[in-house]
Amino acid sequence: MSKTSYVLAEEPAVDLAIAEAFANELEEYIVGENLYRTMIVRTPRWDENLQMTGGDLLTRLRRLQGERALLAPEDETRLDAVQKLAETTIYSLRSRFHQRLQREAKARLSSLKWFLDDCAQDTRRCRVEFPFEMRNRQRIEEILREVGDELSPELREQLTAIDKRIRGLTHSAPFIWDERLKEIFPPHPYWYLYVLPA
Repeated sequence: MSKTSYVLAEEPAVDLAIAEAFANELEEYIVGENLYRTMIVRTPRWDENLQMTGGDLLTRLRRLQGERALLAPEDETRLDAVQKLAETTIYSLRSRFHQRLQREAKARLSSLKWFLDDCAQDTRRCRVEFPFEMRNRQRIEEILREVGDELSPELREQLTAIDKRIRGLTHSAPFIWDERLKEIFPPHPYWYLYVLPA
């Protein structure tokens, strides 16, 4: 089966530059009010205009730790510094960060609901956009890892409902993102990266 849509893996050097910029802005992001922080980040490719969120930073750090072997030794040292800075900042502002992550989870759940609502209207488009839209579900997974039992009952209920809808819409499939990411995102808990709409 050929893939009709594709989520490419970011080059580790680019991911590192972005994670480093996000970690440097993390304290301001947490104490600020905006859920999305617009940033221009210089990467090895070019300057990129990005929307920073806590879930996106957590995802980039997970990917980078999973691809450490692809980093040059000096970049491994940079990654360790970025990871430490992020962890220290999160620890010092844990309550505020977790509140921000809950807001982000709510926004991502709303996006997934809208996407799933649209799937009923246009199944072809749904299948094409599904891998890209599952980035929202994956970011929620990283948020869950961070907030754990602090996730509000309301959000947990919404997540259960969204997951039920995804399961009802899909069938088993090979990993739907870039194969390079497969080891980083195994079927448990990332089951939604191993399904496609029927």
